[in-house]
Order: sequence, then structure tokens, then C-alpha cells
Amino acid sequence: MAAAVECARDANGVAVLRASGELGGAFGPEMLDALEACVEQCLSDDRTIGVVLAAGASGFFGELDLEWLQGMASRPQGELLTFVERAAALAARIDASPKPFAAAISADAKGVGLELALACHRRIGAAGAGYAVGFTDLRYGLPPMLGTAARLSAQMGPDAASKLLRDATALTPAAALKAGLIHELQPPAAVLEEATRWIEVAASQRPQKVADAAISAMLLPSRTGDTALATREFVSAATGPLAQDMVRTLGLSVANANRLASRPAGVPARSFRRVGVLGAGLMGSGIALVCARAGMQVTLVDMSEEAAQRGLAALAKQEASGVAAGRLDAIESQATLARIRPTSRYEELYGVDIVVEAVFEDREVKARATRQAEAAAGPHALFATNTSTLPITGLAEASQRPAQFIGLHFFSPVPRMPLLEIIRGQQTTDETLAHAMDFARAIAKTPIVVHDARGFYTTRVVMAYQAEAFDMLAQGVDPAVIEAGGVAAGMPVPPLALSDAVALDLIHQINLQTARDLGAAYTFTPGYAMVGRMVEDEGRKGKKSGQGFYDHAADGSKSFWPRLRDFASPTLRIGMSVADARDRLLAAQALETVRCLEEGVITDPSQCDVGAILGWGFAPWTGGPLSWIDRMGVREFVRRCDELVERCGSTRLEPSGTLRRLAEEGGSVYGASWPPA
Repeated sequence: MAAAVECARDANGVAVLRASGELGGAFGPEMLDALEACVEQCLSDDRTIGVVLAAGASGFFGELDLEWLQGMASRPQGELLTFVERAAALAARIDASPKPFAAAISADAKGVGLELALACHRRIGAAGAGYAVGFTDLRYGLPPMLGTAARLSAQMGPDAASKLLRDATALTPAAALKAGLIHELQPPAAVLEEATRWIEVAASQRPQKVADAAISAMLLPSRTGDTALATREFVSAATGPLAQDMVRTLGLSVANANRLASRPAGVPARSFRRVGVLGAGLMGSGIALVCARAGMQVTLVDMSEEAAQRGLAALAKQEASGVAAGRLDAIESQATLARIRPTSRYEELYGVDIVVEAVFEDREVKARATRQAEAAAGPHALFATNTSTLPITGLAEASQRPAQFIGLHFFSPVPRMPLLEIIRGQQTTDETLAHAMDFARAIAKTPIVVHDARGFYTTRVVMAYQAEAFDMLAQGVDPAVIEAGGVAAGMPVPPLALSDAVALDLIHQINLQTARDLGAAYTFTPGYAMVGRMVEDEGRKGKKSGQGFYDHAADGSKSFWPRLRDFASPTLRIGMSVADARDRLLAAQALETVRCLEEGVITDPSQCDVGAILGWGFAPWTGGPLSWIDRMGVREFVRRCDELVERCGSTRLEPSGTLRRLAEEGGSVYGASWPPA
């Protein structure tokens, strides 16, 4: 593979280095070789007065090559250490250079790419150019590796640097400017020109004297010590099981999903210019917004013009808040909102490429919306239903074209949540599935594909998390211990607080619908029976009513309902440690994930782990529920589950026969075939 770092010097002696070609998106040994050679050439060439590191089409010198990094775990540790030391030395060479270096950032500068930019003396970004800046390698448990902690601390102070170095958020250009990661923003077409001009001015004001080099050398020892420590910390983290699992899931598996690796072969790609969205509530308006941000024209339909206008007004308020906070560009935001047309007329859907239905979670309501929208949109439009629980095959019975009917489960809040769960009904064709995946890529969502089943994959596992908490409460476990167990498990919201936010009456409604659908095959668990009594007898519907497991005050504060423990379990009082509560909640999710694999609801362990972390916030440090099982070891996981079943009596924690066989054979979840033969 050719190492592609282009080097061009203009008539005034300003050299521009830019990564391009196959290596433009990955920073590994070949990129380092090429960049090292170019930087040394520029520093040794008297005709070069300064250097601009410029973004290429794939980003600012790429992110860390994760496939290469994962392979290094099986190599002698000294190889990775040598690579990191060389990369850190290159950053130090740039930082201490007597010739000025500027970073011209007009594409993603993330992870090691941002670290290289921070070694430059000036960072100039493109305003509103739709790229991101951030220490995103933190998502994989990887600390900065180029001596960046000391460098950033020297630039902006230890407190500000420490805050940035703990945050894996990918910032917009405006937010990166505010944080001090970028010095100035220029129109996209002027970024390189401004960086070149800055080099010329800086070179004229900074004579290349021996004294300057001596001063730089005096500054290096302390940084060298910091850098040596940082490189060792990086290598230790990168070769450990925690980072390896996070790299596999959040790096490689997410990348595979984003490039649609499981897309049906032989189906031509489809583009989407016009989208119809049914329902201007929280979900529908969020879907409309992400489509409009992707450049699509959106027809937002609700039951009345007033309701549709309210949906657009809510989006305008949300966008204004983002602009005021520096997260969004004002001009881009205005253009986004202008692409959304609110209406109550289904006729305005004619000619759309796809209809996304996001009306109330009720079969009859969805059936009416489906019939009206299909009649108006025309025969070529895909029809997607946004639902979290209702089986797609059943909803498709209202469709005149069930082959073009598919489920798209968005997550709330839609603009921020990256996952899209694509659910294939029994009559959904390969072509429809492929085009739904094209739509996911067009709106920058990470898709996972599952087969039709009640609760699909993500909702089903989240419900297991909640249901285990309900059963603990009904067994007499202290609610404070249950919530502490959720926090200890790394979940973004503990289970009882999450249930209040979802709404207890909705959980009860779904439970009743499931009981009606399954008949005698369904049995109410003690926990779900308790939730039913809370809703029906006490009117405690969750956060929206101010009363659920918690009493919710108007100022946002909350405290447990004083009667909760007595109501949930009048006679039992079971003592349980936070560690046991944590493991029950983690195991409930992991075992339900395995059951989904066994039943063929989802067949790829990597997509399970991607969906868990991106969809409902399963602790990223685990790599996902299946990576967590494999890291613990299937045999040890089964032993721990058996221990919890014996102690707590939870049938939900009973390991399946498949897991027991894997434990006996010394196998792994990732190494097995799913569904099992």
C-alpha cells in the first residue's frame, strides 16, 4: 500500500502536507513513516519557511488505525511502544520546531489527528463545514498518546485541559473554537489561504536563531518525561482487554455497520431527496430534523395544521438553543428548518422517496396512517414504521405493499442517538432492506438489522433490565440499592428512574397488550404485577405525572415515594449488596441478548454489542453485553449466574443450554455460530 502524504511548497516557501489516498483515513505505521519523512524534509530544507498540515478528503491525517491496533495485541508489546514513541517524538518535533506549523482543519480532526493539530502553533478551522473535532479515542478506553496532556495543559491550564481530556465528545467547529482547540474559524474556501498567510507572518516575526533552538531544547526535558509516561500508559491501555473490546465494538464493528457490511448484495444503491414523516411529536419531529440536516426535503404531517406547526416550532426552539450554545451554525440551522414543510394534508406526500410513520404506539392508529400515506405517496415509496415493540409483520397487514414495508426503530432524542434498529418483516424484500440501510447511511445513523419479534432486540433487552429491577423491588430489596446497582453497572440511568422517565402507564399498557396477544402463554411476573397495581390503584404513572417510583418535584428534584418499599413488598425484606444488584442487572441484559441470538432475532454478536452501547447505553467499558461475557469467560459467567439464581430465585438469570455447552467446551460467544444448529 502506498503511503500517501503529499508535500507541496509554494513560491514563498510555505510547505503544505496533506494525507490522501488509501491512508487518508487511518493513522498507522505507514502514515507515520510518510509524515515523519515529509516533516524532516521540510525542517532540513532551507527553502521552507514553515509548514501547514492540511486536512484531506478523509479527515485531518485520519484517526488511529483500529484494525492494526487490535492486531498489535498479539505482537510483542515493544513494537507498539516503539510506534507510539516515534509518533510522540514527531509531535514534539513539530511543537518545538523553530519553523512555524499551522493546522488547516476543514474535515474531521479526531483522536490522534487532533493531537497532531494540537502540536501545531496555530489551528485554523473551517466555519460551519460539517466536521467534528474531539478526543474520540477516549471512547475506546485509549488515552492521548502524543504527549498531548502536558501540551494542552501548557496551552490552556491544567483545569481546562483536564476537562477536555476526559470528554470523548466530537465537537462542532464552533464548540471547538469556544473550547480553545481551534484558534480561529474562516470560510471553508479561505482556510488554507489563511493558514499559509499566518505561516508567512509568523516566519517573518520569528527568525530562526540558534538561541530559539536552545530555548526549545530547554523546554523539552520536562515534556519528554511526561511524554514517556504517556506513551507507556497508552501502550498498556491499548493492549489490555478493556480497550481491545471497546476498539472492536465502538471502532471496528461500528465502522462495519456504517459501511453497510451486511447490506444485501446486488441491489443498486438508492438516494433519498424527499421524505414524508407522519407525526409531529417528539419522535416524528426529531426524525424530520435529522432528515433535513442531511439535505432532504421533508413533509411533516400531523392531524391538524396547528399540531404540525407546533412540531416545527419546537424544532426551531431546539435549534436556536444549539446556535446560542455554539453547537450549531446559525446559517446551516436556518437552512435545515427551511427544508421542513408542516401540513395536515396527506396529499402533499406524493412523490416522496420514503414515508416514516411515527404516530402513537397503537395498531389501529398506525394502520389508518399507513393506508392514508400509501395512497398519497405513490407506488415507489418505501414505507417505514417507527415502533419499539409492535411486530412489523402484523403492522404490515395494513399495507398494500408489504414487500416495501419495514421497521425503523429510532431512539430518543433522535438528533443525538446514533443507532437505527432496522426490523425486517416476514414479507420485506432484500431490496427494501438494502434501501432502508441506504437511508440510514444518508441520515448518518449506525444501522443494525434484526428479524421481526416482539420487542425486537433493543427494547426486549432494555425491558429485561427494567423487569429485573421490578422483581428485585417486589422481593423486598431496598430501592436505593437497586438504583446504586444500576449506577455501578455503568448504565446512564438507573432502572427505576429510567422506568419513571419512560412512563409506568406505558410500560403497563405494553404489558397488557403482550398478555392479550400471548394469552395463556403469558404470566405476569411479580414485578410487572406490582407496576400494574401502582398505575391502576395508585395512579402513579411516572415522571410525566410527577408520581412514579419517585416523587418528582417541579424543580427537577426527586425522592423515592415514601410508601414504595411497603407497597412493593409488604412482608419481605431482602438484604442485597450493591455488587449483587449490579451483577443481576448486567446479567439480565446479557442473558436476554444471548436469547435473541439463540432465537435468530439477531445473528451477529458484533451488532448486538453495537446496538447495546449505541442504543440504550450499555456500559461502554464492557464492549457490550457479549464482550462482557467473553471477557469474564463463559464458564465464570455461568457460575456467577447460577450463584445469583440460587441466592435470589430469579428465573431470568438462568443460563441457557447453549451457554452451558459453551462453558463446558471452553468456548466463547463471539466464537460460536448463531443461531446454534
